[in-house]
Parts: sequence; C-alpha cells; structure tokens
Amino acid sequence: MKQEYRVDPRLLGWIKKNMQGCPQIPSDLMKIKKLDSDKANRSQSTEGYRTPRWLIEERGNFTLLGELPNLEYLRIARVELGDWSFLAQCKKLRSLILPDTDFTDCRLLLELPLLEKVALPPKRKLQHREVLDTLKAKSCSPAVQEEEPFYRDEDYEDMAVVKGEDIHPDYQGSHEVRCVSASFHGKQPPHWRDFPHQEYQEDNWKNLSPEEREILAQELAQAVQKEKVQDFILSLEPWGEGHFLCGEFAPGWAALWYDSTDSFTGSYSCYNPDYDTVEDLCPIEVGGQSPVPKMWALEDMEEAARIVRHFLLTGELAPGSLWLHEGGEE
Repeated sequence: MKQEYRVDPRLLGWIKKNMQGCPQIPSDLMKIKKLDSDKANRSQSTEGYRTPRWLIEERGNFTLLGELPNLEYLRIARVELGDWSFLAQCKKLRSLILPDTDFTDCRLLLELPLLEKVALPPKRKLQHREVLDTLKAKSCSPAVQEEEPFYRDEDYEDMAVVKGEDIHPDYQGSHEVRCVSASFHGKQPPHWRDFPHQEYQEDNWKNLSPEEREILAQELAQAVQKEKVQDFILSLEPWGEGHFLCGEFAPGWAALWYDSTDSFTGSYSCYNPDYDTVEDLCPIEVGGQSPVPKMWALEDMEEAARIVRHFLLTGELAPGSLWLHEGGEE
C-alpha cells in the first residue's frame, strides 16, 4: 500500500509554488530543498499541479515538513501552526526563518545540527531562551536573529478602555449613518447586489427606507458572523469621508476602528481583553501594510456583527462593546 501523508492546504500551496508543481510520487519529496511560504508562483503552466491521492488535505496538519529529508531552507511568515515538533526531524536545515509566527520552544533548535542561521519571533514570545546561549557558545554557532516587535508596549502605556455607550461623535450633522461601503468574499448578499456605491454612493444609506436599512443591516451582520466580509466603512457623512466605523478582516479576526471627530484624538480601536500586549499581532494588515495587534481585534464574530448592526441602525456604538482610546479618556 502506497504511503499516505496528511497536509494542511496552506502547506500544500507553498510546496506547489516553490516546486512550480506538486509532488506526484512520494520520492519527489526528496527534491524539496527550499521552502518559503511567501514564494510567488511565476509559472504560467497548470501542468503538474494535480494533487495525488497520497496527499490528503487536513487543516492544521504540518507534519509533512518533517518528511522532507533534504530541506535546507525553511521560511514561514505570519502563520500560527501551534505544533512545531516536526522541526526535530528536519536534520538538514541550515536556515530557519520564522517572522511573526507562534514558534516558542527554543529547545527544538538543539535538534538541528547543521543550522547556520535562525530568525525568531520577539524575545517575549520565546521559551527556554537559555538554549540560544548554548547555541552561541558552540564553535560553529548559527547566526541568531530575534525579531523586533512592530509595536512596543512602552509606546502604548497611556490607553484607556471605554464602553461603547460612553463614546459620542463630535459631529455637527445628524448622528445617523448616511454613507456605507462594504466588500465581500464571494457573492454579495442578495440586497447588497444593487446597493449604490463608489460614484453613486452619496447618502446611499440615508436614502433607504427604514425597512430596507433593517434588511441590509441584518445581511451585513450575518456576513460578518460567517466571515464573508473583506472590509467596510459606515459613515455619518454623505460621501463616507469621516466620522465612521470601519473594519477589516482575516480568518478568525475582525479589526474595528471608530473615528468620532476630525482629529486623531477621537479615534478608537476595538478591545480584546484576552491580550495584554500590542506586541502580539493578528493576521490582519490594514491596507495590506500595517499589522494589527491581537489586543485591537476581535475573535468573537458574533460581537463584531452586533457592533456593525447596531451602528448601521443607530449611528452609535453598541452598548457593552469595549474600545481602546490612546491618550486616556477624553
């Protein structure tokens, strides 16, 4: 019976991009010497990408990495694997690059006799850091780099937690949503397909009937809860240029911001009390550039949906929702 391997779909995608194809027989795994999770697929061909039956997709299973006997270079970025024990099997690794991951156990590095270079997450995340001193004391010690955090806790010491009902917009106009834009994954919800946007978006929400607003608010809230939303802006201004609640999403995460004034002093981020540091980042990158700390993002999609629906229908933040305000309370 031919050996079978279970593999996370993301890992399978990395392998296909790095090999410009997919291993067709188990011995093809021996050809993989370099693996970079950010490798772009430049091939225009679709040949050789078929996934054979002996590779079975299983979410969260990265053990196949330990079955690559000739792997010398491994770079994994912005991914949480949970279990990194497969590294002990990667005996030929020379370079191990792990920026913004959940790798923590430095003891695994002692299992890599040929290691020449290792780049690790920030110090505060690492366990058994004494291992790094052991490695540095070796006659042929690897070059050890420890990632500097994108944000530092000492720069965000003056932050206050504020309840949604205690935050009020500093806006001279009507305190109700007037302009809305939203992007979805896949098909738009039924009533959003004909919703005016872009050059037709002036007062697009204000011009709806109360019944239409209720339907669209419910559809957007359901899409948020089902993780079908890419981003949104809900604004009190006619063209959506300010005084808004906005959000961006990644699998399992929702980052929401509220801009209540014309200045930065009225800016609030949603607060996740399960995290006490800004140095631990979630997968969301605002505009594809600025990462978001887990402390500023929600894992509770039901709560995110509640906040969105309430704001659409009232122009106010949901009672009981928690927000962070830099500079202390206003």
